[in-house]
Amino acid sequence: MKKHGGEHLITKIEIFEQVVAMMKQDSSTKKDLKGADPDMYRRQITNEMKDEDFLYQMRCYLASFGIISHVSFHPKHRQALGFRLRKFENRLYILNANPDTDLRVADQIILIDNQTIPAFYQVYRDYFVSEIEERQYMEWAYFVAKSDTVTLLRNGQEQTISVQETKLTTHTPAFEYKQLSEETLYLKMENFFDEEAIANLYQESSSAISTAKNVIVDVRVNHGGSDSLYFPLLQYALSDGKSFKDVTFSDDGMEILYTKRNVELRLQDFQAMLRQEDISPETRNMLEQFITELAVNKDKGYVLYDQSDEAILPDVTGQAKPEKLFILSDVYCGSSGDNFVSMMKAFDKVTVIGRPTLGILDYSNCCTVDFGDYEFVFPTSRSLAVDKGQGMNDKGVIPDIFIPWTPEHLERDIDLEECLKLC
Repeated sequence: MKKHGGEHLITKIEIFEQVVAMMKQDSSTKKDLKGADPDMYRRQITNEMKDEDFLYQMRCYLASFGIISHVSFHPKHRQALGFRLRKFENRLYILNANPDTDLRVADQIILIDNQTIPAFYQVYRDYFVSEIEERQYMEWAYFVAKSDTVTLLRNGQEQTISVQETKLTTHTPAFEYKQLSEETLYLKMENFFDEEAIANLYQESSSAISTAKNVIVDVRVNHGGSDSLYFPLLQYALSDGKSFKDVTFSDDGMEILYTKRNVELRLQDFQAMLRQEDISPETRNMLEQFITELAVNKDKGYVLYDQSDEAILPDVTGQAKPEKLFILSDVYCGSSGDNFVSMMKAFDKVTVIGRPTLGILDYSNCCTVDFGDYEFVFPTSRSLAVDKGQGMNDKGVIPDIFIPWTPEHLERDIDLEECLKLC
């Protein structure tokens, strides 16, 4: 494992100690969360241990901080799992899967390596970041993927299989728009980081959006990205004749932790982004502004972030159409997806339907540490909502209309049906 340019072979023990130090000194969680005693894990880690065992111990240590996604440790070159699942009543339901994994949609996993799901959880619970079962899908997917066998119910029949690594890269489109009826338009957006695809979606659909009576935006699966890439959608949520100054967003503000080390790490990330081709002028301006702020505030500790909505949102006036805008949300929507759903809830013509989002914005604006074969991610900003006891960690953005998930969702799109009734 080489570190930063390859001049030094970093050991597993050194990686662990550096991660512990950064969580204590450079992560914005340090004001509130201490995590487990690192000595518990220090005694388990040796330079000679298997990579998989090392990864497990690192993840258990970081899971003790209780932060989903924005505190993570993973191999730099991660293998795509090729499936997505959900836990429901002591079973793991497969929501989608590449065929070469040998999993099928609607499979119900009841045993992992001959252990029931509740029994398995008791053995490995330290690995799970959240105690809320709908927020454990990433951990369960990890265990299913690395298992020797899983026993499942398929079409009412019990069978035992070995889950295979996927070699397929094809998947359903991440972006889509279609007319569901003469009056209702449907948009699907699975991330806010693919600038080219999002620009094409806006170009192709803007005319249809501005003339539709009802617009449904599906972010039930959304992997986040940059807030600026969903700003063009916000104008359609404005009521006729209104501007963004007429909307009160539930933003408690945030503070950013500036240390010498995390500033240097974030500068590396931003400079790499600036070198990418075809980034929009808006994103470039935002990155350059962030770089300036990092230089000014380096090593100042926690600094309040002062940025009004008026300064970043376009100066536009709401139109009569669309008359209604619906947002479909679920736990697989996080980061900038959280923010998108939260902002959309502030508009009078918007209704959020489904389940709470992932809820990972209490601690965000992450930086990445390169440990050769591994990457470590930790946050540098902290929402001031935490001080009021109103953080979203383990809660997410609550929908206006809550529709609990059941296996019936595998047979039909209950959330979309509810939207169409309201249309």
